[in-house]
Amino acid sequence: MVQIPADWLARVFLSLRRSASDDAKALAAELQPFTEKPGQRVPVPGTTVLRTELALRGEIEIADEEGRRARLSEEAEYLIKARLPRQ
Repeated sequence: MVQIPADWLARVFLSLRRSASDDAKALAAELQPFTEKPGQRVPVPGTTVLRTELALRGEIEIADEEGRRARLSEEAEYLIKARLPRQ
Protein backbone atom coordinates (compact mmCIF):
# COMPACT_ATOMS: atom_id res chain seq x y z
CA MET A 1 0.00 0.00 0.00
CA VAL A 2 1.14 3.51 -0.83
CA GLN A 3 0.05 6.45 1.33
CA ILE A 4 -1.09 9.30 -0.93
CA PRO A 5 -3.06 12.44 -0.05
CA ALA A 6 -6.70 12.08 -1.10
CA ASP A 7 -6.61 15.63 -2.49
CA TRP A 8 -3.81 14.63 -4.87
CA LEU A 9 -5.71 11.53 -5.94
CA ALA A 10 -8.76 13.68 -6.66
CA ARG A 11 -6.62 15.78 -9.01
CA VAL A 12 -5.39 12.67 -10.81
CA PHE A 13 -8.93 11.28 -10.89
CA LEU A 14 -10.18 14.41 -12.66
CA SER A 15 -7.30 14.32 -15.16
CA LEU A 16 -8.02 10.72 -16.08
CA ARG A 17 -11.79 11.22 -16.17
CA ARG A 18 -11.32 13.96 -18.80
CA SER A 19 -9.14 11.75 -20.98
CA ALA A 20 -9.96 10.39 -24.42
CA SER A 21 -8.97 6.84 -23.53
CA ASP A 22 -11.55 4.39 -22.20
CA ASP A 23 -8.82 2.66 -20.18
CA ALA A 24 -7.92 5.92 -18.45
CA LYS A 25 -11.59 6.59 -17.69
CA ALA A 26 -11.93 3.10 -16.19
CA LEU A 27 -8.89 3.73 -14.01
CA ALA A 28 -10.42 7.04 -12.90
CA ALA A 29 -13.45 5.10 -11.68
CA GLU A 30 -11.09 2.79 -9.76
CA LEU A 31 -9.44 5.80 -8.08
CA GLN A 32 -12.68 7.53 -7.10
CA PRO A 33 -13.18 5.71 -3.75
CA PHE A 34 -9.70 6.83 -2.65
CA THR A 35 -10.61 10.50 -3.17
CA GLU A 36 -13.41 10.57 -0.63
CA LYS A 37 -11.33 11.57 2.42
CA PRO A 38 -10.08 15.11 1.64
CA GLY A 39 -7.17 16.29 3.75
CA GLN A 40 -6.11 12.74 4.62
CA ARG A 41 -3.44 10.39 3.34
CA VAL A 42 -5.12 7.21 2.16
CA PRO A 43 -3.60 3.79 1.48
CA VAL A 44 -3.77 2.87 -2.20
CA PRO A 45 -2.71 -0.55 -3.55
CA GLY A 46 0.67 -0.39 -5.29
CA THR A 47 -0.75 -2.02 -8.41
CA THR A 48 -3.37 0.73 -8.68
CA VAL A 49 -0.68 3.39 -8.34
CA LEU A 50 1.42 1.71 -11.04
CA ARG A 51 -1.53 1.39 -13.45
CA THR A 52 -2.36 5.04 -12.78
CA GLU A 53 1.20 6.07 -13.65
CA LEU A 54 0.98 4.12 -16.90
CA ALA A 55 -2.38 5.68 -17.76
CA LEU A 56 -0.98 9.16 -17.12
CA ARG A 57 2.04 8.41 -19.34
CA GLY A 58 -0.31 7.27 -22.10
CA GLU A 59 -2.31 10.48 -21.76
CA ILE A 60 0.87 12.56 -21.96
CA GLU A 61 1.59 10.99 -25.35
CA ILE A 62 -1.79 11.93 -26.81
CA ALA A 63 -2.40 15.29 -25.07
CA ASP A 64 -2.64 18.19 -27.50
CA GLU A 65 -1.93 21.17 -25.27
CA GLU A 66 1.38 21.76 -23.53
CA GLY A 67 -0.22 22.77 -20.22
CA ARG A 68 -2.10 19.48 -20.00
CA ARG A 69 1.04 17.49 -20.79
CA ALA A 70 2.95 19.33 -18.07
CA ARG A 71 0.18 18.72 -15.50
CA LEU A 72 -0.06 15.02 -16.37
CA SER A 73 3.71 14.69 -16.19
CA GLU A 74 3.76 16.31 -12.74
CA GLU A 75 1.06 13.94 -11.53
CA ALA A 76 2.92 10.89 -12.85
CA GLU A 77 6.21 12.00 -11.26
CA TYR A 78 4.49 12.48 -7.89
CA LEU A 79 3.05 8.96 -8.00
CA ILE A 80 6.44 7.49 -8.92
CA LYS A 81 8.08 9.23 -5.97
CA ALA A 82 5.28 8.16 -3.62
CA ARG A 83 5.61 4.54 -4.71
CA LEU A 84 9.39 4.30 -4.34
CA PRO A 85 10.70 3.27 -0.92
CA ARG A 86 12.12 6.08 1.21
CA GLN A 87 15.91 6.10 1.42
